[in-house]
Amino acid sequence: MKRFLIKGKIATVLACIVLACSGEVYKKELEIYSGIDTLDYPEVRIFPERMKQKIISIGGNYPQANYTTQAWDLVGKNTIQQFKPTHVRVALPLQFYGVPYENYKGEKILEQARVISLLEAMRDMKEDYGVVNFTVSVWRVADELVENPQDQNKRRIKADKYGEVIDMIEAFLLEAKNNYGVEADYFSFNESNGGYMTLFSAEESIVFIKMAGERFENSGLKTIFLWGDTSSTKTTVPFASAIAADPDVVKYLGPLSFHSWWSETEPNSIFEEVANLAATYNRPVWCTELGHDALAHQTPGYNLNWDYAWRFAKISHRVFRYSNTEVSQFWTWQRNYEIMSADTLTKYPVYYLTRHQTDFLNKVQLVEAESSDEDIWPLAGFNEDNKLVLQLINLKSEPVAIRLPNVSGTTAYKVTSIESNLWDEGDVAFAPGPNGIYLNLKPQSVNTVVFR
Repeated sequence: MKRFLIKGKIATVLACIVLACSGEVYKKELEIYSGIDTLDYPEVRIFPERMKQKIISIGGNYPQANYTTQAWDLVGKNTIQQFKPTHVRVALPLQFYGVPYENYKGEKILEQARVISLLEAMRDMKEDYGVVNFTVSVWRVADELVENPQDQNKRRIKADKYGEVIDMIEAFLLEAKNNYGVEADYFSFNESNGGYMTLFSAEESIVFIKMAGERFENSGLKTIFLWGDTSSTKTTVPFASAIAADPDVVKYLGPLSFHSWWSETEPNSIFEEVANLAATYNRPVWCTELGHDALAHQTPGYNLNWDYAWRFAKISHRVFRYSNTEVSQFWTWQRNYEIMSADTLTKYPVYYLTRHQTDFLNKVQLVEAESSDEDIWPLAGFNEDNKLVLQLINLKSEPVAIRLPNVSGTTAYKVTSIESNLWDEGDVAFAPGPNGIYLNLKPQSVNTVVFR
């Protein structure tokens, strides 16, 4: 199918922007473009022939079984209904405070109310909301199974207790498959490289993955391991490389997965290194906790303001653009780093910036896009209708007009989010003008444009 790009000589396209939703014509832009050399404007160029990854799913974490007595909450129900994720990550509790370990050891874990709630929630997710891919992660195991039960984090499982831990995981996975109709695709220990909360060295991971992988396989389960599920972008390649160095463990490894915490001040190269390692082993990249500040929860009201949302938008852009992430899972789409109030009536700024992803990036085939201005960040691709989708972040503190020299679409739907107007949407028509199509970007804005 024909794409909205000019292959030969660049056509003369646009000097003004007409917002069809309001009928307002910006005549001031007409005067500006006719009176100056618009070749000086920042340029965003799109290269459809240089294909990148396809975004398979904008998904989320639903971990409340780890923190409360119920796997579902109102926020979770709202986000799964609205965002319709196909790929989710849930938390399996393997420690129950106030309950003797002997009462939930092995298959007895299936008698725990929180586990039953999780199984029911996973069934609902599949049957009622269309989830097709499940990752089950564990944060913490019983004190009796670790060397240092007094510690909150970096809890190391005793080597002779690996079998008991696998007994509990296997019992849960088989129960989910056989009695709830849900077979987990992937399993992981959350951030085990850093010990948040269970610690594994790469060597210990290899031993555990081999043991559990063989057990799962012999039980008729398709479940294999996330490769990494690391606590930060920077730590991913050293930890994951050490695991994959054992050729016998590779068959049990799924997507190379990482959490984007602790990455705001790091160079883009750390994301590119993740992409390169995944390509070496022919694995996709998943960001299984998409977020920017792992300690934000320590500040009251941390998620209520624009700054939190703005920082999230910037880290998300870098995750998709440089790491080749195919599946993202926001932390979290429940009442935990929540994007809306507990009663779901008040939507926070990060909710609107999340919608730039959920509404427009699912199933988009990304292509290369380059900007002549380092403060204009582009992300481009084609959706399932073969329409060009362009996301632009303007880091500047003032408005800017940019030039798109090889885009030939004349109409589009555009959404802009800024601090004072979190969701400004409307139809845009482009009129003829010199040197390409032009877009006006507001200061410190996130913009999504879908060309028709």
